[in-house]
Amino acid sequence: MKRLLRYPSSIACVLLCLLFLTACKKNRENQVIQAEHVHGIIPLPLIVDLAGGYLNVDKNIVLVNHPQFQAAVSVVEKAICQAINSAVIKNDLPAGNINIQFVFDNTLDTNEYKIEITADGIKAKSKSPVGAYYASQSIRQMIWNSTSGRISESFQLRCMTIRDKPFFNWRGFHLDVSRHFFSKEYILKIIDWLAYYKLNKLQLHLTDDQGWRIQIDQFPLLTEIGAWRTFNEMDSTCMELAKTDLNYTIDKRFIKEENGKIWYGGFYTKQDIRDIVAYATAHYVDVIPEIDMPGHMSAAIRAYPQLSCVDSAGWGNEFSFPICPCNEQVMDFSYKVWDEIIDLFPSNVVHIGCDEVEKGTWAASPECQAFMVQNNMSGLNEIQNYFVKKLQAHLESKGKTVIAWDDVIDGRVDNKIMMMYWRDWVKDSPERCAANGNNIILTPATPFYLASATGDEALLNLYNYNPADSYPASVLTKVQGLQTCLWTEIVPSEPMFEKYVFPRLQALAEIGWTPGRNWYSFQVRMKPHFEYMNSVKVNYQRPGWLK
Repeated sequence: MKRLLRYPSSIACVLLCLLFLTACKKNRENQVIQAEHVHGIIPLPLIVDLAGGYLNVDKNIVLVNHPQFQAAVSVVEKAICQAINSAVIKNDLPAGNINIQFVFDNTLDTNEYKIEITADGIKAKSKSPVGAYYASQSIRQMIWNSTSGRISESFQLRCMTIRDKPFFNWRGFHLDVSRHFFSKEYILKIIDWLAYYKLNKLQLHLTDDQGWRIQIDQFPLLTEIGAWRTFNEMDSTCMELAKTDLNYTIDKRFIKEENGKIWYGGFYTKQDIRDIVAYATAHYVDVIPEIDMPGHMSAAIRAYPQLSCVDSAGWGNEFSFPICPCNEQVMDFSYKVWDEIIDLFPSNVVHIGCDEVEKGTWAASPECQAFMVQNNMSGLNEIQNYFVKKLQAHLESKGKTVIAWDDVIDGRVDNKIMMMYWRDWVKDSPERCAANGNNIILTPATPFYLASATGDEALLNLYNYNPADSYPASVLTKVQGLQTCLWTEIVPSEPMFEKYVFPRLQALAEIGWTPGRNWYSFQVRMKPHFEYMNSVKVNYQRPGWLK
């Protein structure tokens, strides 16, 4: 300390240098933030170059039709019409002084786009309809950021060039409709939000112990019986919570009285599913069906008790009784169910579940014991392996790629199954999946299970998630993308859905699309998005940092 006191001028110089460097860094950050605040796009584009000047948009602007990019043209047309409360001039060729054009550019990747905004108009370049659609959503967000929803005769967009493409191919949202049911109309709203933030996968968890939610013609009791339940323990929890928070109120549209009992439930008809899939396809969202087998099948077993080894639904030490793969009629049931599912979902991937399988009924079943001897099986896991292998072969013969929860890596599966990693306490599971050659979708329970935690810390933890921090290169090369999951045991209503999902949906969009992260930038860019959610009355979780 005495030595330092001899050189006060040196200390002052060092401090001044540190202050100068800090100020320079802060200035550079402010310049970046300023640029991002101008466009307000989520997820953050890859490259944004600001230019001088502004584009003035009014009723005289010409929107040029493009036969290949009609969906994108429609998005921009609707956004401008809402902002100026006037129809937009549309033309097959550029006309007048200012035009908005979608232009084919074969030099770009399929999902890539480039937006050039000048005082003369907008050129949105892409190679494919999906790239053009992503460009249109960025333009739509910029229009909102410029107008904040206010209607006026004109508005301005800052001149800039944006070049953008996604980091991950799989940017997914998973919704459990078994524990609590959501209407077809609300599913369409969810698809709107996914499209707005360039998320491209919607996984519908259509069956579980608590309810079977999809019409199957060959097995009508699956919906006549399996789609309905008397109130269970989690329903009672929601009712208790609703005494102090009305968001926990169970949606009365899905409650009926029959034979002196109160029943809760519902299901989607085949036409409902066709409507959902068609709407999602038009918004470049792939709908992934999940029929969870062989466990979590209580709803199906209540309808058809013979599916169980013990001819009834029930619970083992941890989980519910599974169906009985040792019975060929049960395997035939599985094939027939999936054949009807495949007919409804054009997606080239399907999810067969295979998590949390309680094997006690298999161990106690003489039929399964004989089956194991007949097939030289050494343990109960091999029964599950048999089920997975047989169902996988059936689905692959129909042209489908199979996804399963990463529980199945504990057995012997081949490398064509896509693994959805959720068991974050099983640390070596991703490495085992990668070593087996399986592609991986990351959805570890922390931070991707949205109903497990709320608040600022949960949002920050999700935003800061980076697979490179957790996994070696051998795993990262197999990772196809990220997905959040909303399990709905305590999510009985649309307002509660929104409280758990937003703004973490925006955070998911950013970490799935953008390779770099800037938490402060995200906070700045989120402000107009909060205003947008306010305008459409979304019941989001308000962060503590939102002023």
